[in-house]
Amino acid sequence: MHKFMTSSLGVILALAAIAGNADAANFKDTAFGISIDVNDALTKQPLLRDIQSFVSQDKSGSLVIRRVHDLAITDFMDELRHAGYRDNRHQVILRIAGEPFEADIESGRGMLIPVQGQIGGHPIRGMIGAYSGHDFQGFLVIGTTKPDDWSSWEPRMKTMFESVKFVEIDRKAMVSKWEDRLKGKKLQFKHANVTGNTPAGMPGMYYSGGAIHQDYHLCSDGTLIRKSASVGQVAGQNMMVYGRGINRGRGTWHVTVSSGEPFLVVRDGPEQGLRLEYEGDSFLLDGKPYSITASDLCK
Repeated sequence: MHKFMTSSLGVILALAAIAGNADAANFKDTAFGISIDVNDALTKQPLLRDIQSFVSQDKSGSLVIRRVHDLAITDFMDELRHAGYRDNRHQVILRIAGEPFEADIESGRGMLIPVQGQIGGHPIRGMIGAYSGHDFQGFLVIGTTKPDDWSSWEPRMKTMFESVKFVEIDRKAMVSKWEDRLKGKKLQFKHANVTGNTPAGMPGMYYSGGAIHQDYHLCSDGTLIRKSASVGQVAGQNMMVYGRGINRGRGTWHVTVSSGEPFLVVRDGPEQGLRLEYEGDSFLLDGKPYSITASDLCK
């Protein structure tokens, strides 16, 4: 859970400083699984992957919604309570500022957590709503203001948090969104070189390179071209051995949703499901970092 907070929550709170010109509107999203009546003073910002933010024109108040698949509320609260939160990259410091209490919400569980802290050295005050539904729904709703503005924003925040409802997740829309994002793209593994003793432990010899990895070319017609490669180098005194191997396979691909999470399903042999997600700005395929670029093999 700590990894989730440091990689995602800092990005969420940093968005409170962003202001745009999108029309203000109440928010209902069947991919997030949430409905909330957003105060008219807040302006809707462009969607940033799983993060939807709303900011007032004078930047005195903000509301951020973050989708979290199958959120474990108890774990989330325990970390806030016992460790607090510090994200040096985004200059965010956050801590609980009052006793959490149950949110009034149907078909699931919600907790409201008073918080206070800083963003970029500027003090903030607010509330985090953590919500978990029975259909693997999970999201955080974070409302923050400047401390001097809390008295005017508190009743508006209260009204917004009381309006939160679960709505049925549209799995078809989630699948369509991911398939549109991946069609005609190459998913390339971001491998990092490592250097160290060879497995045999021979003195003066080192191994550098990467293990076997998979790159996926996802063609728009649903066909798949998968490239497997292994690269290695062994070096010792007056000796260097370099090896490289590449294999290519063909098959099919599609996206499905399981337990509230999207998966890339590939078949060029036994069927394989790979979890699709973002961690901050990094795209992860089954927990491993990949880049998404246009495919040079799909025609």
